[in-house]
Amino acid sequence: MEVDVRELGGSRVTVHVRLDVGEVQGAFDRTYQQLSERGGIRGFRPGKVPRSILERHYDSELIRAVTYDALVQKRLQDALEEHKLRPIEEISVEAGAPPGDEELLAETIRSGLVAEEEGAAADEAEARKHGDDEVDGDEEQVHDEEDEDEEVPLVEGEAFEFHATFTVYPRPQLPDLSDLKLRRPVARVSDEDIDARLEELRRINAEEIDVERDTIEDGDLVTADVKVVLEDEDEDEIEPTEREITVGEGEYLGEIDQALIGHTPGDVVERPFEYGEDHPDEALRGRSGRVIAEIDSFSARKLPDLDDEFAQSLGDYETLADLRASIREQLETRAAEHAREELRGQVLRYLLENAEVEMPEEFVERTAERSYQDLRSELQRYGMSLEEFAEVAELDEEGLRANERRRAESALKLNFALEALAEELGVEVTDDDLTAELQRVAAESGGDLEFVRQAAALQPDFAEEMRDRALRRKLIDHIVDSAEIEDVPADEYEAERENIEAEAAETEDEEAPAPAAEGDAVEEAPAAAAELTEAAAEEAVQIDQESETQ
Repeated sequence: MEVDVRELGGSRVTVHVRLDVGEVQGAFDRTYQQLSERGGIRGFRPGKVPRSILERHYDSELIRAVTYDALVQKRLQDALEEHKLRPIEEISVEAGAPPGDEELLAETIRSGLVAEEEGAAADEAEARKHGDDEVDGDEEQVHDEEDEDEEVPLVEGEAFEFHATFTVYPRPQLPDLSDLKLRRPVARVSDEDIDARLEELRRINAEEIDVERDTIEDGDLVTADVKVVLEDEDEDEIEPTEREITVGEGEYLGEIDQALIGHTPGDVVERPFEYGEDHPDEALRGRSGRVIAEIDSFSARKLPDLDDEFAQSLGDYETLADLRASIREQLETRAAEHAREELRGQVLRYLLENAEVEMPEEFVERTAERSYQDLRSELQRYGMSLEEFAEVAELDEEGLRANERRRAESALKLNFALEALAEELGVEVTDDDLTAELQRVAAESGGDLEFVRQAAALQPDFAEEMRDRALRRKLIDHIVDSAEIEDVPADEYEAERENIEAEAAETEDEEAPAPAAEGDAVEEAPAAAAELTEAAAEEAVQIDQESETQ
């Protein structure tokens, strides 16, 4: 078998396979042998049916068709493995040699145009059903463009050639990691940090006591029926939720806890609020509303004395000094974990900025469309249409789609780069790595390791996601451990990062297709390098897994 691969740009390739007479004849021989082993012909045992009998029993066109399908499937798969090609789309096979370079280029351009037209048609369909259908199947599907009524182009005793033009996963040009320099934020745990944590523990362990006064004071525990009403919602349609509010904690929407001071049971207190532009829920970013609390009752809270007895009540501590030492250790561990995550984020940003990936246009479009429809579905969960969201964000549909496209490009680019790096560096996942990842998931979800392990055993998709996460974690940790690292004070590091984020936001605003609300209520692409964290890699894992079904 002779294989020629031509790269056409845009991650499209043409694979040309030539088979000599011997290979073609061997394919026919295998077909007849398989038919013989099937048996079912009176007077002959399976595997002992002469070819002449088989030729009279089976139609010659059927035999040629079966042989053709098996031969093309096998040899094309061999060619893909030999040249390490991973098709993104269904492969269409044509008999004969491929056309010339100019015609292939024209075909590539047409392919891009067709992808856009198909995407537009899909948009209309998705808009009608507000959903997203997945295509099942992990193995590559090969489609023969020969019409079923046409003669099979494979002839016994003659050489045969075929070709296929399709889009493949790109091969990134990876940056030189020897140039990678990282900055690690180093936070010093102060006595003030420990004091703040002790005060938090005192509030948590405060004793409730009845009081004779009628009005609420700072530090009281208030029980109230609370409503959160967004700007476009009807208050009467919102059901209240009973909440316990500790006055003075300052962690409540609209600072409603402070507004309760001086009020009595039966009073209704209302405060305006606005969700920040960095809210984890994209559908709520930048939105405003009111928080309404109807006071039911309240009690005072007596803080415990800060002494050895208090320390002993919290665990295996003999003295307050023991507790302070434990808190210091916990805060230092937390700071070290945060610093490690910052280093990992810097690696991801470096790859995103410096890796060169020739992105497949239709793959980007498909991924962006899926992301756009996911946004639509998420908004619907909050009773908000895409049009209403666009109005709040001061973006039209084109602007929203441009945002999703930038996100898709960034996530895909990062995914391809990480995958190529893992192969180049020889990083592989062991059973211990996978177990460690499952433990993290169990800890994050508050579940049991054995339950998570069983879920991975029963759900192949989940198991694959865990393995991908473990691989990326191991890869990024390997890069971090191999890089040159400079320790810098945490406050200096945070100031630098805020400046970088501000500059990146300005760049994003300049590139935006339409004016955005202050702070931009739409999640911008991870291309704003300072905002990229490992979450982008997680998203890339999901995109990669979803793409395998396309």
